Amino acid sequence: MKTLALLGTTLGFAFAAGLNLYATVLVVGGTIRLGWITLPSHLSSLAVLADPTVLIVAGVLYAVEFMADKIPAVDHVWDGLHTVVRPLGAAWIAWRTIGGSGLPEPVEVAFLLAAGGVAFSTHAGKAGTRLATASVGGHFFGFGVVLSLLEDAIAFVLAPLSLLMPILVLVIVVVGLIFAFFMAHAAWRILRRRREARESAAAT
Repeated sequence: MKTLALLGTTLGFAFAAGLNLYATVLVVGGTIRLGWITLPSHLSSLAVLADPTVLIVAGVLYAVEFMADKIPAVDHVWDGLHTVVRPLGAAWIAWRTIGGSGLPEPVEVAFLLAAGGVAFSTHAGKAGTRLATASVGGHFFGFGVVLSLLEDAIAFVLAPLSLLMPILVLVIVVVGLIFAFFMAHAAWRILRRRREARESAAAT
């Protein structure tokens, strides 16, 4: 049960980081710093997130992402740049999460790989949702901004919940990954149709 709970915490952080890495670090570190959450001994390595330097950097980067995420076209560039950053950040948080757990090394490696994969899948689903929304004029009607605020809210809620109710979070992550898969698939179809349209136009 302890291993399952740790998996829920690890993947919950990864899912939130795939949506917004800096919000995840900021809210986890902030709740620890303020004493709202007391870390159990096997998660003591996460205390580094409460360091003032970490919180300041995370806060500044979150503010930058908050603004960039609300501007059409800029958000796509930002997401493109974070295709690598978010999974790597999620893997680092996972490494801190399982550092004092005493899990066998092969299990630790499996946890790290799973965290990176979940973060990448969430990121792909997020990017796919944005692309699908933009293709029907989502930014024009403000859907992109609403989605961005919703993503931030999910990250801010899911990250601390991963510490408090990891089993529930594990279920949420599984459902979220299914949704992310369908949105990434939809984005791929949109890109393919656009490429075919350009090729058709070029041929004529």
